[in-house]
Amino acid sequence: MKSVRTKLIASILICSLFTSVLIGVIAISNSVRTAGKDAMTMMQLTGQKKTEEINSTIQKIEQSVDTLSEVAMSNFDYDSFRQSKDYADTYTETVQQAVLDFANHTNGAVTAYLRYNPDYSNPTSGVFAQRQSVDSELQCLTPTDFSMYDESDVEHVGWYYLPVQAKKAIWMSPYMNENINIYMISYVVPLFAEDGTSIGIVGMDIDFSQITDLVDETKVYQSGYAFLTDASAAVMYHKNADEGTKLSDLDSSLSKSADFIGDDGNQGKTMDYSYKNVNKKFAFYNLDNGMKLVLTAPVSEIYAEAYGLAKLIIIAMIVAFVLSAVIGVIIGTGMTRPIRQLTAVIEQTAKLDFRPTKEGGKLRKQKDEIGNMATKIHIMRKKLREMMGDLQQTQQVLESNAEDLNHLMKQNSAYAEDNSAATQELAAGMEETSANAAHIVENVGIMRESSDNIQRLAEDGEKNSGQIQERAREMERISTESRHKTDQMYAVMKQKTDAAVEQAKSVQKINALTDNIKQISSQTNLLALNANIEAARAGEAGRGFAVVASEIGDLATQTLDTVSTIDEIVGEVNSSVSNMTECLTTIMEFLEQTVLGDYEHFAQVGEQYHADADTFQQIMQQTKEAVDALEQHIEEISSTVSEINSMVEQSTDGISGIAEKSGSTQNLVTEGYDKLQECTQSVNVIRDFVAQFHLD
Repeated sequence: MKSVRTKLIASILICSLFTSVLIGVIAISNSVRTAGKDAMTMMQLTGQKKTEEINSTIQKIEQSVDTLSEVAMSNFDYDSFRQSKDYADTYTETVQQAVLDFANHTNGAVTAYLRYNPDYSNPTSGVFAQRQSVDSELQCLTPTDFSMYDESDVEHVGWYYLPVQAKKAIWMSPYMNENINIYMISYVVPLFAEDGTSIGIVGMDIDFSQITDLVDETKVYQSGYAFLTDASAAVMYHKNADEGTKLSDLDSSLSKSADFIGDDGNQGKTMDYSYKNVNKKFAFYNLDNGMKLVLTAPVSEIYAEAYGLAKLIIIAMIVAFVLSAVIGVIIGTGMTRPIRQLTAVIEQTAKLDFRPTKEGGKLRKQKDEIGNMATKIHIMRKKLREMMGDLQQTQQVLESNAEDLNHLMKQNSAYAEDNSAATQELAAGMEETSANAAHIVENVGIMRESSDNIQRLAEDGEKNSGQIQERAREMERISTESRHKTDQMYAVMKQKTDAAVEQAKSVQKINALTDNIKQISSQTNLLALNANIEAARAGEAGRGFAVVASEIGDLATQTLDTVSTIDEIVGEVNSSVSNMTECLTTIMEFLEQTVLGDYEHFAQVGEQYHADADTFQQIMQQTKEAVDALEQHIEEISSTVSEINSMVEQSTDGISGIAEKSGSTQNLVTEGYDKLQECTQSVNVIRDFVAQFHLD
C-alpha cells in the first residue's frame, strides 16, 4: 500500500510534468509558427526591397529612352519624311548629339541608336553609337544595312521589327554582344506618326550587369541567393545554371514552377522544392522589364531561429520540471510529516498504549486541521486513560473485597451462590464494555478516512492556488509588454505621419515655380511679338531677326505647354499626397481607437480568476465539512466512553448487591463460597484486561 507522501509527491510530479509538457508544446507551436511567419516576412521584405531597387534602375533607363524619343521627334517633319528618303539623313545631323548626350547620361548604356523605317529612308540612315568597352567613349558607327536582311530575320533585325510590330516599347531578351564581349539587354521605343505610320525606333543597349549586380548583392539568410527568370520559368540569369534552362529541368520537385511563376497572383508567396537533397523555398517578384526576380533559401536557414527557440523552450521545460520535482518532494514531505506523526499516535492508541508522546504535544500546537485532530485525539486518550484508571481502582477494590470475602466464604460458603449471580451480571456488563471499546476502534478508523479526505482536499487547494498565481503572473507580463510595444509603435507612427504630412506640403512649392515659368513665358511671348514688329519695320534687313523672334515665340509656346503638363503632374502628385495623408490619418485612428482599445479585452480574463476563486472556495468548504464530520465521530467516541462509565457504575452496584446478599444470606454460605471462586476468576480477567493498557 503506497503512503500518502508517495501519492502526494507522485501527484505533484505528474501535474508538473503534464503542465510543463502542455505549456511547452503550446509555446513551441506558437513560437515556431510566429518565428516562421517572421522569417517569411523578412524574406518577402528582402524581395520587395530588391525589386524596388532593380525597378528603379529599369525605370531610369526607360525614362531616358522615352525622353530621347520625344526629343528626337520634337521637330520631325512627317510630310518631308514621306516625300524624300534623304530627309532622314538630314534630320539625323540635328539629333545625333542629343542621342549621344542621353546615352552618356544613362548608367550602363553601351549602345544608343535612332533608326528609321527603311520604306521611307536609306537602308543605313540613322544614328548608331557604341562603346568598345564599358569604360570607353561612345563612337558613331555605320548603322546596320536593312537591305541585307529580311524582316523575318529576328536574329539580326528583330531588335527593330519586334517593337514596331508590338506597337509599344519593349525590353528585349539579354544577349551576348560578341563584338565587344558584353552581355546586354535592350530597351526599344517604336516611333509612329499621328496617322499611325511607322517612323522608326529609338533604343539603347544596356550592360546587363546593371541589373545582375543588384541580383548578386541579394543575400537571403546565410546561403540564400536571387536569380532571374522569364514568365515561363526559364533562367535569364543564375550563378549556377545556364541561360534558357528551365527550372523544371533542374529538379523534379520544380515541375510545377512554370505554372507557379506564370501566375502573378502567386507573387510574394513561397513554393517548396528540393535541390541536391536540400529542402528549399523560393518566392518571385515581377520586374518592370518582364523578368521575374526569384529569391531562394534553405528551409533550415529560414526556420533556424524558430528551431533554436524551440530548443530553449525544451530546456526550460526540463529545468522547470526538475525544480517542480524538488519542490514537490519538499512540500509532500512537509505536508505528510504531521500526518505520519498523528498516525503513529493513533496506532499507539489502537495498541491500548495511552502514554504521552513528544509528537502529540508538537502536533497540538499547529494552527490547522492537523492540530485540531491532534487535540481531539488527545482529549479522547485522556478520557480513556481516566476511565482505565477508575477501572484499575475498581479492580483493586474488588481484589481487596474478594480476599476479605474469601475468609468469610470459608465460614459462610452458603452465601456464595448469590454472589455468583451478581458476578454473572458484572461479566455481562464487562462484555458490553468490550463492545463499546470495539466501537471506539471503528470510529478511529473513520477518523483516519476523514484525515485522508482532508489531505486530498488540501492538495487540490494547493494545486488550484498555484495555477491561479501562474495565470495572474503570465497575464500581467503579456499585458504589460504588449501595451508598451503598442504605445511605442503608435508614438513612432504618429511622429512619422506628422513628418510625412509636413513634407508633403513642399509639393505646393512647385506651383509657385510653374507660375514663375508662366510669367517668364508670357514675357518671352511679348518679347517675340515686339521683335517681329521691329523686324517688320526693318524690312529686308530684319528678316533674320524675324526668324529668331519666331523661334523664341515657339520656345515660349513649348514652355507654356510644358508648364501645363507640369501642372497636371503636380495636380496628380497633390492628389496622391492627399490620399497618402488620409491613409496615414486612418491608420493612426485605427491604432488609437481600435488597437489600443483591444487591451480592454484583458479585463475579461479576470472572470476566469473569479471562477478559479469559486473553485478554491468550494474545495475549502469541503475541507470544513470533512473536519465537521471528524468532530462528529469524536463526539460519538465521547458518548461511547460515557456508556462505558455507566456500565462500570452498574458493575459497582452489582458488587454492592453481592455484599448486601453476603450479609443477609448466611444460610447460603456454601453456595456463596462457590460463587466467590467464580468472582475471583472474573477479577483475574479484569486484571488481565487492565494490564493491556499503558497509562504511565
